[in-house]
Amino acid sequence: MKCPHCSYKLHFFSKALNKFGNPKTCPKCDKKIKLSPNYKMVAWLIVPVFLAHLFIVKPLVIAAGFSGSGIVGIWGVLLIIFTMQLHSAEQL
Repeated sequence: MKCPHCSYKLHFFSKALNKFGNPKTCPKCDKKIKLSPNYKMVAWLIVPVFLAHLFIVKPLVIAAGFSGSGIVGIWGVLLIIFTMQLHSAEQL
């Protein structure tokens, strides 16, 4: 992910993004940024992820001997995490 102000590359597990409190600050330009999911991307990916869950992942999990009921929650969390993006939190 890149800072919306200075295009400095921030990693998802970086110290700047994983500190408590909102808004977070970019370590290079010290401007405020916030982390939020890209809802447009989530809307586009929800159907393919659900179909992959229904026909590929859930049968494999059940064949491995586990319950397939909790895996949909894991898919949902991963979908939100992988669609996160940085926005400016500066007031105009």
